[in-house]
Amino acid sequence: MKPLALDVTLFNVAEGITSYIEKNIVRGLPEFKPALCVNDGTFVIVGSGPSLVHFAKDIAAEQARGRPICAAKGGHDWLLEQGIEPDLFVSIEPRDRRNNVQKLSEKTAYLLASRCSPDLFDHLIQVAPGRVWMWHAASGDEENAVLKKHKVPVAVGGASTSGLRAVNIGYFMGFRKFIFYGMDSCNAPDGVTKRIDGSLTGQTLDVIVGGPHGRKFICNVAMAKQAEDFQSIYLSMPDIEVESKGDGLITAIIEEKKRLRAAREQREAA
Repeated sequence: MKPLALDVTLFNVAEGITSYIEKNIVRGLPEFKPALCVNDGTFVIVGSGPSLVHFAKDIAAEQARGRPICAAKGGHDWLLEQGIEPDLFVSIEPRDRRNNVQKLSEKTAYLLASRCSPDLFDHLIQVAPGRVWMWHAASGDEENAVLKKHKVPVAVGGASTSGLRAVNIGYFMGFRKFIFYGMDSCNAPDGVTKRIDGSLTGQTLDVIVGGPHGRKFICNVAMAKQAEDFQSIYLSMPDIEVESKGDGLITAIIEEKKRLRAAREQREAA
């Protein structure tokens, strides 16, 4: 997938996000650190893409194997509706995402970036006392300056979405194998449904995987940006293995990457 000329509008200006960081840092919450949960070496990330509806039993089986389940966005409440308590919830978004955590869990550790909405912090501190952890996201110059001002020891880098930044969180915790569920990064086959909750996409664009005559996926700008950012993960973390479930854009990118590698190895062996 070639770099896309995307005009991504931020959901908050830098000044607003830096004020969030200032307000949240002084809360004195425990800060994120490695080894928050036991594991078998595989980190499972659950997004809210439409393909998620097919995988409740698979995710429950992953958890039964001792693999931590990390939810992002609407994946949290959907998992609880299926009787699966996620081990972790990760958010990086400055938008007020209280709508994604309306279900209660007695097990989940909530990992919120300091740039998240203070309203989300207030909500989770109230409904999940003692289970809210703060981490800091490396971002633009303005936000990084606030982190430096407060002498934050570690800022976690990565892509722009909560699901992809969860990869960096897992990597920081020592994981090198990741399994995605509901990380489609594209609309459902109907072309308009974008999430497990049935919400619809407004403006869309086509993304082609596999060259000019490859497979077409219908996305909104944020989905296309996530898919583009996903490819950079292999550059910064070349030792990871990623498996994506569901017939979505990120799955197609992984399969195309495998195909290109196999073709290259075949040429080199000839």
